[in-house]
Amino acid sequence: MLDCEVIIVGGGPVGLFLAAELGQRGISVELFDAKEGTSRHPAANANSARTMEHFRRLGIASRVRALGLPPDYAPDVAYFTSIAGHELARLHQPASRDAVEWAKGHGFTWPTPEPPHRCSQLYVEPVLLDAARRHAGCHVHFSSRVTGFEQGEDTVTATVELDATATRAASTRTVTARYLIGCDGPRSFVRKSLGIRLDGMAGEKREFMGGQMDAVYFHAPDIYRVSGRPPAWQYWTFGARQRALIIAVDGAGHFIMNVQLRDGEAADSGSVRSRIAEAIGADIPFEVKSRSTWTAGFALVAERFAEKRVFLAGDAAHLFTPTGGLGYNTGIDDAANLAWKLEAMVKGFAGDALGASYEAERRPAALRNTAFARGFADSIGHVRVPAAAYEPGAAGDAARAAVGDYLAFHATGEFVIPGVHLGTRYEASPLVVAEAGAPPPDAANLYLPSARAGHRAPHLWLADGRSLYDRFGQGFTLLCTNAPGAPFDHEAVQRAARALPQLAVVRIDEAEVAQAYDAAYVLIRPDQHVAWRGNALDRAFEAAAHRTVGHPHEETAALTTP
Repeated sequence: MLDCEVIIVGGGPVGLFLAAELGQRGISVELFDAKEGTSRHPAANANSARTMEHFRRLGIASRVRALGLPPDYAPDVAYFTSIAGHELARLHQPASRDAVEWAKGHGFTWPTPEPPHRCSQLYVEPVLLDAARRHAGCHVHFSSRVTGFEQGEDTVTATVELDATATRAASTRTVTARYLIGCDGPRSFVRKSLGIRLDGMAGEKREFMGGQMDAVYFHAPDIYRVSGRPPAWQYWTFGARQRALIIAVDGAGHFIMNVQLRDGEAADSGSVRSRIAEAIGADIPFEVKSRSTWTAGFALVAERFAEKRVFLAGDAAHLFTPTGGLGYNTGIDDAANLAWKLEAMVKGFAGDALGASYEAERRPAALRNTAFARGFADSIGHVRVPAAAYEPGAAGDAARAAVGDYLAFHATGEFVIPGVHLGTRYEASPLVVAEAGAPPPDAANLYLPSARAGHRAPHLWLADGRSLYDRFGQGFTLLCTNAPGAPFDHEAVQRAARALPQLAVVRIDEAEVAQAYDAAYVLIRPDQHVAWRGNALDRAFEAAAHRTVGHPHEETAALTTP
């Protein structure tokens, strides 16, 4: 007997997002996390445009965008010798209240309804928790540790230790489901239990972002006074003795500082306080609220993303140095890819190939993104600052200007990255047939929308001011661009709908949409990737409907039936 359909191990942002999306799809979920509740220490401070698009599908993007920094606070990225010392370079970014309108005006570079948003998971996790718990079949349990699991032919059974809380006694229970998902972080118990290794680069050394890092959450509202410059979201400091990254959490004096420990240095409270003071460069009061340690210099991806009925997502499947903010955001994209596939598998309309497509699509995406993050880490972590940059006078000014030129170049390279956010594509997926010709380049700083099979569906703002994405259904969508001479075959759509329950048919008669998709008909997946496009609802369309949910035999039959 099943207790639920999906067990999720880990209640960080990836696990909570997956729970919320499965709940929205009518899938019953039990999520277990050993922590007492959502995070109390800031981390994952950048939500990519793609993550915000996924939040939009859940109906929480506007709520998330209202959190974090004040609405008029520009989330600039700024570089200093110390915060009270010399400013070397600054990348200006729009405040959250202006971001969506800014994106509309910059649609040629950021063609998205949801530009990036700078907000810590400290604030995002409670929103995701609420989104999960609003579904009756979704249950989130904190102070609950999964200590083992066994796979049967059709089920997975987990053993869970429940810690004592104010409302329950300590106990042990078993939970049986159809599938189990490991969203339990870089030291994943689920991954280790499956014997799955991480492959790639580990322990790379750099002057910064390459070694043991101390992350300190502290309160110091006087930073804004001693800086004497417009506030920033990220303050990178390049001192003569240390480098640090200080991130504004709420715009009201709470910050998180990441500093790399020097060889032989102990991360005791005294050294932490002195290093905060050194990064600030002025004698001001501050209160340390919490600390954690982590290691930079990783670009690791699991050798496998699944085994039978168990899947890995987020940091359990890949481990990043967080330059570019790609770790958490890659994990959210994992969950968005997996959720609709789990729905199909649970509800019985998936073929045998659908489960395997998760690894086939997401492992290359993880390799891609860890490579981008590693490049960003090299670009900032190996910068050498000349000694003259710390001297007064003309020589110091010239050295600081030269360093600032490079840092301005780097800032654009790391933070103006629509290609990274929006350019993930699945052309090699077993669920699509790759189209003829070359795809657009997969570049960090350039995104060229494409409606080729496997790519993210191009976004446009419609004539009535709505986002095209808001017209898509929760399941598959057949977008009809009303191209001339393309008859609509109702019977073909009905046959496709038998393979794709809840297939939504959306007709949009706008020239820009027809131009962007370059086809009369486009089949779009629930995660907003193109499954197929063509100018007739023919056998190729029906075959694609079967292929995209993992039914290769039915696909062949659709192509050969007279």
